[in-house]
Amino acid sequence: MKFLEFKNLLFEKAKKDGFEECEIYFSDGESISISVYEGEVEKYNLAKSFGLSFRGKINGKMGYSYTEILDEAAVDMLINSAKNSANLIENDDETFIYGGDKIYSEVKTYSKELENIDPAKMIDLALDLEKEVKNYSDKVVNINGCKISYSSSNYGIYNSKGLELTNKDNILTSYVVPVVEDESGKNDGVGYVVASSLEEVKPKEMAGQGVEEALSKLGGKSIPSGSYNTIIYNEAMVQLLETFAGTFSADAAQKGLSLLKGKEGQMIASPIVTIVDDPLMYGGLASAPFDDEGVATFTKELVHEGKLNTLLHNLKTAHKQGVKSTGNGFKASYASSVNVSESNLYLRAGEKSFQDLMEEINEGVIITDLAGLHSGANTVSGDFSLAAKGFYVKDGKKTFPVEQITLAGNYFDLLKNITVIGNDLKFPMSNVGSPSVIATGLSIAGK
Repeated sequence: MKFLEFKNLLFEKAKKDGFEECEIYFSDGESISISVYEGEVEKYNLAKSFGLSFRGKINGKMGYSYTEILDEAAVDMLINSAKNSANLIENDDETFIYGGDKIYSEVKTYSKELENIDPAKMIDLALDLEKEVKNYSDKVVNINGCKISYSSSNYGIYNSKGLELTNKDNILTSYVVPVVEDESGKNDGVGYVVASSLEEVKPKEMAGQGVEEALSKLGGKSIPSGSYNTIIYNEAMVQLLETFAGTFSADAAQKGLSLLKGKEGQMIASPIVTIVDDPLMYGGLASAPFDDEGVATFTKELVHEGKLNTLLHNLKTAHKQGVKSTGNGFKASYASSVNVSESNLYLRAGEKSFQDLMEEINEGVIITDLAGLHSGANTVSGDFSLAAKGFYVKDGKKTFPVEQITLAGNYFDLLKNITVIGNDLKFPMSNVGSPSVIATGLSIAGK
């Protein structure tokens, strides 16, 4: 059955069955991922996926269901499943089918250069990448992963209020994880790229990025416990922002799971901190012209010069709070219900270079890697205690790598204690980005 025929039949039958409003969300995607090892293709995955979810309002409750097949039997199944799920809902939260916005911003989420991508060329790039890593240094003893992936999807929303929205996106990513070894031990690094054409995947550069990072960590040692002038490197800061991104969710706040509840208009961070949620970012991994409820997305400052402007809302949380949705109602997949989540979230860059930051602290520690975020960070209280690696700085220069230390602090205090922000904003294969920052009030436990 053709898509529009299916949609019309579903909406017609749902109405007859007592649904006051209804909506479908569909996603049609394909992906290719290629891993290589020792000069050969280790894994080659080609996947196509299609899914459609239905949600409808019946007796004031919203029911959900989904299918991967478009036929008449699926129509009846969707209606019955949605009815059953609506009957099981016990809370009185009002939910909405959205009529749409007048204007939807244009945002580049699709690259024509990646259309009809040649898997053979992807394989050649992955093999070249592995070869470049091995040739880069005789200290390379292994490669923990060498992969190139492409994915594309066409998705959209149709509802009984006349809303019809569709969008296409695609992306190419590649990474390599070289392992190096010398008499002092082993370490790894990562070289990666997020690209909108095959030409942007440069094996030589990526190999250099990954191996140099790994080599720089060799000979690491612990340092005595204490308070140090601390730079949190951009990638480590991203890890923290990612872990605590949920604190900006109005849904979490309304459930009592975020300490930012009711803090709109208050200072929650240092006056130099501005945190942005930007779904319209060129080339952003989470860029989209509309959210999964059909609300037009827009760029907003969650935190402006330290002050909390807004939390992230979907239609339900916005209604509860008497505000407008921020266009952050997203699904994890077509089969999921709508939650609140960030788009491209980042800490706005400052003006100082990384060298300036090192000179500013003169002596102290750079934190480059954090581990144990799932178990060592409490997303409600903001407390964290994490295994860390980095470098010791003396006279404004890196002197030796640091390992076997623990970084402890509180995320909400950290935001208030940022004193300098670098200009090296980075999104490391993530929809969350950050520059490097200098922060006070962190404790380091070592030997």
